[in-house]
Amino acid sequence: MRIFQALSGSGNLILPGNRTWLRNLYEPLLELGHDVVLFPLEEGRRAMQRNNARARAAFSQKLLDAFRRKHAHKPFDLFFAYLMDGMVEPGVIDEIRKTGVPTCNFSCNNAHQFYLVDALSPHFDYNLHSEKDARSKFLAVGANPLWWPMASNPKYFKPIDVPRTVAVSFVGMNYALRARYIDHLLENGIDAHAYGPAWKSGSQTQWRSIGKRYLLALQALAARSADAQARASSLLAEHDFRRHLAAKFPNNVHDPVSDEELIALYSRSQISLGFLEVYDQHDPSRVVTRHLHLREFEAPMSGALYCTGYVDELVEFFEPDQEVLVYRNEQELLDKVRYYLAHPDQAERVRQAGHKRALRDHTYHRRFQTLFSALGLGKR
Repeated sequence: MRIFQALSGSGNLILPGNRTWLRNLYEPLLELGHDVVLFPLEEGRRAMQRNNARARAAFSQKLLDAFRRKHAHKPFDLFFAYLMDGMVEPGVIDEIRKTGVPTCNFSCNNAHQFYLVDALSPHFDYNLHSEKDARSKFLAVGANPLWWPMASNPKYFKPIDVPRTVAVSFVGMNYALRARYIDHLLENGIDAHAYGPAWKSGSQTQWRSIGKRYLLALQALAARSADAQARASSLLAEHDFRRHLAAKFPNNVHDPVSDEELIALYSRSQISLGFLEVYDQHDPSRVVTRHLHLREFEAPMSGALYCTGYVDELVEFFEPDQEVLVYRNEQELLDKVRYYLAHPDQAERVRQAGHKRALRDHTYHRRFQTLFSALGLGKR
């Protein structure tokens, strides 16, 4: 097939050199033999972040012109995008649909960030959502949802032959309940290490930390509504807890790692952790919800002994405590970690079973084949 793919290669702009989506959404299509025209979205992301209408309009025209030019040269079978509200004018998608080319937009984190795609989604033929329960949100705004779970690319995410020198690790941003889980393990004698943005925030310069705390306290005092006060107070409490964690366990919190270091950590660690909790709209005063992340697939694919939170949806992909370890609260997490650190033979059986399942069922190559079948598209 010939596919026009509008994609930003990075899954997190905070991480230099990150190529998460290029590796998972672009390269598997090439390996499957498809003709893919890649259109980068970095200009659109900057327009969204700056809320710059002029930049958004210019980028939108550039995207439409590129599609029309390439389509006139050789027709496309599919338009596949990873777009969010504010990146592109919705009318551009309408114009592309007029050509008769099916349009798909992929989104994740809809459990707590659906506001990022709610306006744009009705303009696509199909909205590929990674969380199963997000379907109702798309239907509510008049969009057409299609559940498309996340996966991983075994070309990159694979076991590495290195000594397991790290007892327990987590890689990802410090938000929601993650610091409290790590703190609980450390306070109970587990040598857990966390890598990523905001983990060392408590170990920043004293004056900068004091200044941030003072600003949050002022926001709480000056809040004009109960909701605003709750949000500011919750942010202040989180800031203080992060400072406590970084100050008490400075050797266990680390800066972000590269893609290659992340993959190596899955093999270097005896146990790799996952946390499913998120705050609605990243507001710590709002409800806590849970959803699967990309990590739920890339960690087993990399050969990790993976231990993550439990949600019913996880059972559709892995057998709990046979292919990945699961926990429902802090104490069960501590118990599982202690047990499998003390029983390496059983840990190895789970590790091998999870890797085998990931390779068999959860590659992006397989996801794309399933998607094209559902859309009635065949390889030419």
